[in-house]
Amino acid sequence: MSITHRLLAVSMEQLLCDRWSAYASGYPRLRKCWTALLPLGVGKPAGRGHNTASAIQSATPSIQWTTQWAIHRVAIHAAACRPFRQPEKTDRFVDLQPADQMKGSESGGGLAAADMPRDPAFLASLAASLLDDGGMALVYLDRDLVCRHADPHFAAVLDRSPADLIGHRLTAIAHPVSAAVEAAIAALGDPPMRNAAPLDCPTVGRDGRRFILSGSVVAHRDAAATTVGYLGSFHRTGDPDRIAEFVTCRDSFIATLLDAAVDGIIVSDRTGVIRSINSACCRLFGYDDGELVGRNMTVLMPPPFSRDHGRYVDGYMRTDRAKIIGIGRETLGQRKDGTVFPIHLSVGEARLGNDVTFVGIIRDISERLAAERRASYLARHDPLTGVLTRTAFLEECETLLATCRPDGGEAGAASGGGADQFALFSLDVDQFSDVNEAFGFHVGDAALKAMVSRVTEVLPPNTIICRIAADEFAALSRVTDADHARRLAGVLHDRLTASIYADRHWVRLRLSVGAAVRDESAGTLEDLNAKAKLALQAVQHNGGNAVCFYTPEMAAAATRRMMLTMHLTHAIERNELRLVYQPIVDRNGRVRSAEALLRWDHPALGPVSPGEFIPVAEESGLIVPLTDWVLSTAIAQMARWEAAGVLPDRVFLNISGQQFLRGNLMLRLDELLGEHPSLRRHLGLEITEQAAVRDLKVAVRTLGELADLGIQAAIDDFGSGYSSLSYVQQLPVAKLKIDRAFVIDVPENPKSNALVRAAVGMAHGLGLTTVAEGVETEEQRDFLVSVGCDMMQGFLFGRPMTPDALADLVRGQAAPAPA
Repeated sequence: MSITHRLLAVSMEQLLCDRWSAYASGYPRLRKCWTALLPLGVGKPAGRGHNTASAIQSATPSIQWTTQWAIHRVAIHAAACRPFRQPEKTDRFVDLQPADQMKGSESGGGLAAADMPRDPAFLASLAASLLDDGGMALVYLDRDLVCRHADPHFAAVLDRSPADLIGHRLTAIAHPVSAAVEAAIAALGDPPMRNAAPLDCPTVGRDGRRFILSGSVVAHRDAAATTVGYLGSFHRTGDPDRIAEFVTCRDSFIATLLDAAVDGIIVSDRTGVIRSINSACCRLFGYDDGELVGRNMTVLMPPPFSRDHGRYVDGYMRTDRAKIIGIGRETLGQRKDGTVFPIHLSVGEARLGNDVTFVGIIRDISERLAAERRASYLARHDPLTGVLTRTAFLEECETLLATCRPDGGEAGAASGGGADQFALFSLDVDQFSDVNEAFGFHVGDAALKAMVSRVTEVLPPNTIICRIAADEFAALSRVTDADHARRLAGVLHDRLTASIYADRHWVRLRLSVGAAVRDESAGTLEDLNAKAKLALQAVQHNGGNAVCFYTPEMAAAATRRMMLTMHLTHAIERNELRLVYQPIVDRNGRVRSAEALLRWDHPALGPVSPGEFIPVAEESGLIVPLTDWVLSTAIAQMARWEAAGVLPDRVFLNISGQQFLRGNLMLRLDELLGEHPSLRRHLGLEITEQAAVRDLKVAVRTLGELADLGIQAAIDDFGSGYSSLSYVQQLPVAKLKIDRAFVIDVPENPKSNALVRAAVGMAHGLGLTTVAEGVETEEQRDFLVSVGCDMMQGFLFGRPMTPDALADLVRGQAAPAPA
């Protein structure tokens, strides 16, 4: 193309035939171009244009008109944007006017010679720049197809000089270009039926390179609209073979690129017929490569999209409005086998004239949506049991309770009897870690899933269940009244504590259930949940494995525990704790040992019972520093007794399960006994039966280490737990303390007698010394002596006393009897 029509972004045919006013927007680009190409000078412009100008001025009138016409219709744009110096004239711009204001007329699309400027010198200088330097190939033929003008560019195409062509019929020259020009003139018709005929002719240049000569032929008509000649304007394009090779390589590269794409890419025309599709798209929809080309896109759409597609495209073509062009969206696709799946579709379009091509990029989003659904499910559900998480549980419960009044009626409805109420059950599996440690986590997980299954079987339909912690659950159920809630809680406890077959093991769970029924005092979920938790804490403080419903007294007890926890934190630093010692005697009543017991005297609360603050310390974790204080205080007292010569054979200290199993007990004992190694043979430690068997391996190891140090260990409160005798016989202990619960009924209760007799016999069989706790009467003492109990402890022999009182007791029995 010429520089001018490139800058104006129009075809040569449009440039030659249209009104100039249509291209006013291109003037700034022309000014920039011509300013660079045509430097100002005095007289004629610089360059080869001088020779062309001379030739034009000396040419025949018809040739001068042709040149003038070409300049006027093609190059005057540049002249309008660029000042030229004419000989002996001042600088001026060529005036550019709309066609309808020019002299004469252009009826029928033809050109009138009278409309053209008459200044030969100016036209010559302007033509020099256009014709010689513009790169266009121009030829003018009369109506007999005799060449009247040919510029060097056109002559070079035919491998001739301009002189070889002028005056000869162009058809006499055997060349593809001359034949193509003749065919273009024939296509115009006589009289011409159109303004111009296009021409694209492959040919070979002087250098042997192939190229395509492209342009158009325009009919030249006089004022009477008679055809007097033909003007051809052409330009060279690339080698057709190289262009074809480039197109082939480009198409191959694009095909490779498309087939390498992970997403499906599909190309269709305006009717929806598939023109191209990549392999990924074929695989996505279950078709073989090439199977879809030529078919309509609707085969990839499920109803109703397939029915509406044609109407949608027609509407878009009419209105040029679409909701999807350039904007991706999620929709549905249909595979060859009929299955429907979710896709993400992005559509773009390319227009060439009236032809429209649509390009769609398709991605299967099935896995993404499934992952999103899975993530959404896991955000609200426990992955092990499938019940709700705590957050989701609270949301659903709040929504449900918001629709009902505390009395059970629907919100906004009139009050009436018989309406449903709600009960919240708080469930906690006692010592569930024992199941995991004994059988493995896979068994524990199976037991929890079976437990949830039983909960759904027992509680009413539409019960909302959630897993709050590893072994803690909650459930909100509709109940008719409080009695209905109590019956449900009882059945639930019985069902969940029955044996469960979990992963080839029979497991029996201990379950604590706290419950609260919604009423006016617990109208919100927060209130109801707080009351159920208080009920759960109450049942756990009493040993667990039972059901407890909320009572108003529980709130006061909870406040009391919270207050005790707060004050107990500062009890050690405020010196509010002290140790007392209760003597342990042999069958003859002689003091052989003593047990250190912790006491707490609060300045405001007064004496606080160990039965009240020890559980609080265990729950809060304060039991570890309390135990450490007991160890250091008792050992220091033993050192003073030893120095005074009144140290009992053994002083037993109670060790918490947390300190024994998870603390730094051995390190602390080494540190405290480092300065008093002789006290090791006088020190004894008591641990509960439950703590000893909770982690049997740790217990056996720790007790063995204590024995190596000479420290004696005793099992406290034997019989109050649930351990197997096989566990006890593995423990390296020296003493077995029989719980006071068995001693209190002897000798009146035959069953208690039998149990005590059995415990003593078993202990002796294992080589252990027995100690009976809670002896308060002589009858109890006599019975215990009769069954062979080695030692006894209780109010009968002495209440817990101060260190000085115990020292006096030991000193008194060591003194000789008076004569």
